[in-house]
Amino acid sequence: MKMRLVFLLLTLVVLVAARPKAGPKQKCKSGPVDLVFLIDSSRSVRPHEFETMRKFMIDILSTLDIGLNATRVGVVQYSSQVRTEFSLKAHAKLDTMVKGINEIIPLAQGTMTGLAIKFVMDTAFVAEEGDRPKVPNVVVIVTDGRPQDRVAEVAIEAREKGIEIFAVGVARADMASLRAMASPPFEDHVFLVESFDLIHQFGLQFQDKLCGVDLCVESKHGCEQICESSPGSFHCLCLPGYSLNEDGKTCAAIDLCAEGKHDCEQICNASPGVFTCDCSAGYKLNDDKKSCTMIDFCSFGNHSCDHECVSVLNGYHCRCQEGHRLLENGKTCQAIDLCAEGKHDCEQICNSAPGVFTCDCNAGYTLNDDKKTCTPIDLCAEGKHDCEQICISAPGVFTCDCNTGYTLNDDKKACTPIDLCAEGKHDCEQICISAPGVFSCDCNAGYTLNDDKKACTPIDLCAEGKHDCEQICISAPGVFTCDCNTGYTLNDDKKACTPIDLCAEGKHDCEQICISAPGVFTCDCNKGFKLNKDKKTCTDMDMCNTVKHGCEHQCVNTPGSFYCICPEGQLLQEDGKSCGTCKSANIDLVLLIDGSKSVRPQNFELVKKFVNQVVDSLDVSAHGTRVGFVQYSSRVRTEFPLNMYHTAAEIKAAVMKVDYMEKGTMTGLALKHMLENSFSESEGARPLDRNIPRIGLVFTDGRSQDDITEFAKKAKEAGITMYAVGVGKAVEDELREIASEPTEKHFYYTTDFSAISTIAENLKLNICPAESQGEIEVKDPCACESLVEFQQATMSSLEQLTQKLSAMTARLEQLENQLLSKK
Repeated sequence: MKMRLVFLLLTLVVLVAARPKAGPKQKCKSGPVDLVFLIDSSRSVRPHEFETMRKFMIDILSTLDIGLNATRVGVVQYSSQVRTEFSLKAHAKLDTMVKGINEIIPLAQGTMTGLAIKFVMDTAFVAEEGDRPKVPNVVVIVTDGRPQDRVAEVAIEAREKGIEIFAVGVARADMASLRAMASPPFEDHVFLVESFDLIHQFGLQFQDKLCGVDLCVESKHGCEQICESSPGSFHCLCLPGYSLNEDGKTCAAIDLCAEGKHDCEQICNASPGVFTCDCSAGYKLNDDKKSCTMIDFCSFGNHSCDHECVSVLNGYHCRCQEGHRLLENGKTCQAIDLCAEGKHDCEQICNSAPGVFTCDCNAGYTLNDDKKTCTPIDLCAEGKHDCEQICISAPGVFTCDCNTGYTLNDDKKACTPIDLCAEGKHDCEQICISAPGVFSCDCNAGYTLNDDKKACTPIDLCAEGKHDCEQICISAPGVFTCDCNTGYTLNDDKKACTPIDLCAEGKHDCEQICISAPGVFTCDCNKGFKLNKDKKTCTDMDMCNTVKHGCEHQCVNTPGSFYCICPEGQLLQEDGKSCGTCKSANIDLVLLIDGSKSVRPQNFELVKKFVNQVVDSLDVSAHGTRVGFVQYSSRVRTEFPLNMYHTAAEIKAAVMKVDYMEKGTMTGLALKHMLENSFSESEGARPLDRNIPRIGLVFTDGRSQDDITEFAKKAKEAGITMYAVGVGKAVEDELREIASEPTEKHFYYTTDFSAISTIAENLKLNICPAESQGEIEVKDPCACESLVEFQQATMSSLEQLTQKLSAMTARLEQLENQLLSKK
């Protein structure tokens, strides 16, 4: 479109130069025209090219007779959007119009040509914007590219509304798109030039079209029948009864019959643009000159049909009434006897009428619902009899009979049962049970009927296992009694047996342990004693000298047992045999390490070394100190639980393999995880009733992104001793809230990661007070001196208990001897 508009402008410039010199003010007298320039201002139109289009429009306008009663001009530019620069009614003079064109600023976006045509059709050519009725509407579209939307449909709609479209394409414009937009004929409305600089070469041709040259008179228009002029153009028309072909010039006769544009019932005879109707042979055309009626030959009155005359195409034939058939003469009718001809499906009796029949049944039968078949009348089934038991039916009559085991009475209706037991007609051994005409045998209580169903055998419930005696079953016919084996006594329920426990009844002479068996016993001795040769009395054994006691330092013998003791200053360990310092006391330690993004990878390596320094200060073992490692950032991850590793070397190796998480700092979430998971027995924490201290150590370098208050409090309420270690931007208030009381003993802070090794040196978890350094001393619940005192007190108590046990044993022996002497 851009090329065309430029072409139009150039044409006008050329026209001005080519016409006879009539002065600079000579104007085109084309009559009233409403002209809209639709110019493409997409980004592909360069600034100097847009200036060429601007000059093109101004040059064309300078040759036109501008005025509200002459030529009105509007300008619309488009790219991805459409904008009216000025409407048809905006300017009545050329100078203000030129000023408006010079003030246009290009949109410099896409190429939505279809949208622009729709805009011009709906918005520019309306009365509100200056469009005049019965004044030609002309659009000059200038474009340099392919449209980015559909143009064919909207261009057709615009042309149908009477808008004449000139499409001017420049450089990259698509010819197919130009032809889709322009009015026919295309050779007069489509222009394509190689550049904006050549657009003016078409100005003269456009001016001739716009300025009233009658092209039908002054050019070879090529119309076959009628040429009709319009400002700057022409179009071909056809005579009535003809239509314009696609070439826009030649005409073809309109065959309404071939096109189906008629309402003839049978035959359509075509002439150009009109048609007449006719009928086929045997039919006549009705008064409406469209429909046809078949000729009725019966109406002539010479058919001589017996019943009915039926008219057909080009003749007639006779037809008989229902139930009759037409004879060979084609006129006479005869009644049809379907019964006589065997053309019926009655099962028994057929009653005939002309062309039809009805069915009936013999005596003793009734006609079924299908009106064809017959069913015998069953008086028995209908209950129309007085038989007591069995009714035997025949069609319409019946006889009586009796069930098996019954005999028919003399009245031939009632029945009497046959009693074989009463008549002695049976072979039962014990009991005969009668039923009409038959019998069955049974047995007395305690007996069962044999397979022959006649003889009886006594029931042995013991042999059949149909008893609930625990040990011995004594059988009688159909019943049983229970008894017990030697060494057992029958219970009150007369079924179960209880072993006789001579030990429990005191009927033995064992010195220490009596081992019972039903009705008998054997003697044994307590641990640390041996049974003498009399198999009754016991002698004490020196356990320290007779067994592998495993005591690391010293074994102390007690009656029947022993215990281990340690030298002064050392503590007996959990295995009850080895000795150690207070450092080896047990704790469960969970390290809660901040792995957020602010820590940075190189500092996280320093944190892992810090953790291993802490581990070096602990006595790690399966029964000693256990260590778990949890890393957190925006989420929480257990690196290893308390029960995974049992040596310091394993823990330290695992720590160095931990991957840095990065992301946020959710310390509250980490404390929740520690409380609910890390100190659970499933992850290795030892039961609370064992009093193993639980210690949590939080290491962080910044403010928590969530609330720590709830789970810091809950952790300490759960008995967990909390330590807080902060570095860099860690918040002191948060560290103090995490740490246990006294707060000053349970938190530490340093500004630099390189200094955290000093924390590990000062932080002594679960060690004796003398070894503690710095401010973060852990108060060990079992200080060394206290443990030694506790051990000595325990040994003293054990010796006292041993003496009391010996005294009680002697007293029991005296009581047993007294009981035996009384017996």
